[in-house]
Amino acid sequence: MALEGTLRDFSFADILQLISLQRKTGVLTLKYEEKLVTISFVDGCIVGSSSLNQHTEDRIGLILLKRGELTEQELEAALRRQEETLQRLGRILIDSRVVSAESIRIALEQQILQIVYRVFRWSDGEYHFSQEKSVDYDRDLMVPMAADSIIMEGARMTDEWPFIDQRIPDRTVVLMKVDPNRHFEVIEAEERDIDDLRFSFAESPEEAPRPEPAGDRLTRNQMLALELVNGRDSVEELILRSPLIEFETCKALADLVDRRIVREATPEEVARQLSRETEGQLELRRPASIPWLAIPFAAVLAFALIMIPLSAGNPLVRFRAEVWDGLALHTLSWLRLVRISRTAETFYALEGIYPESAADLLDAGYATDVSDPWRRPYHLTTHEGRLVVAGTDAKGDPAPSLTIIRNLATEPDEPAGRQRNRPGVRLLE
Repeated sequence: MALEGTLRDFSFADILQLISLQRKTGVLTLKYEEKLVTISFVDGCIVGSSSLNQHTEDRIGLILLKRGELTEQELEAALRRQEETLQRLGRILIDSRVVSAESIRIALEQQILQIVYRVFRWSDGEYHFSQEKSVDYDRDLMVPMAADSIIMEGARMTDEWPFIDQRIPDRTVVLMKVDPNRHFEVIEAEERDIDDLRFSFAESPEEAPRPEPAGDRLTRNQMLALELVNGRDSVEELILRSPLIEFETCKALADLVDRRIVREATPEEVARQLSRETEGQLELRRPASIPWLAIPFAAVLAFALIMIPLSAGNPLVRFRAEVWDGLALHTLSWLRLVRISRTAETFYALEGIYPESAADLLDAGYATDVSDPWRRPYHLTTHEGRLVVAGTDAKGDPAPSLTIIRNLATEPDEPAGRQRNRPGVRLLE
């Protein structure tokens, strides 16, 4: 069957429906701008998906970690084994008796669905279906998923994303609890018709009429999202930490914003939260004295980022190991850059001055390592009111993708750099 064209002419839902009805076996490839997604089918059912620019939260190792199925030490050991054997991570974890086959199956399903659901939001793109006699996937771990239920869920998400985007238009914002001492009762989510959904499409939460009082009751997803809100991490970071898929996390946070249970924090409030968490530990001057960098999740995210996308039926796994090694180290270097830039902001919030170099973070005890995966030091400086943290690629050449630039937390008319007694935090723009 020759099936190709654009999503303007034939919607993604219609494509899935056609493949399902005709019980086709093959690989559907979709491309939009820099995004490339493949979805594998067997007899019209989905058995695998992959993304060229895979989101961090789609990595199966991170999914298992967020679900509490394994520890960071177990993940690190499995990743080392993967480098040596080039086996699928899930199979390594099962053989090592670290994770059950059922847990891997659930994680694989979540990984596949997150990739597929994002395509429903594409406004345009090209598609091509290649019919095959058979598709390779792990039959012991992957149960084929009917396209009908995925289409229905994708349609529901498409209807609700506008509400989410209005409540949380920027993923870099930091949310905080309106009343940290307020307690809630967890209830089961009720099935409701679309006409009964209790949210408004006004311009902002302030302009929206207050929803019908729900008392102090939250659904399980809303409670999970509320527990993640800490007044220092951005929405993007909350998505990475959440055991829920991206949509469910964003939907729960949007509901909390709509009910005025959480709100956007100002940079000054983020700075105060950071100061409260580090108060009383300044004398120690060691990495443990920076709580938001000592979160266990931050340590293991490096390993989750370097994971090869190993969804069933993924044609990308045929790339040579050297290519993946380069990508893994590049993403690991980017993670370290983010950590160093945030540590520099912490340094300023607590000291009233910015570090003049990455070495200053070492000397003051705020960091234990400021070198990249190739053991080269990162470059840190302040210039024209901006903090610049930069690294180099595997060859030692400057890499634009390994450069972070943040506005300094100083007034525009003040000289950048050594300004004392002006603690604050500027969010990444």
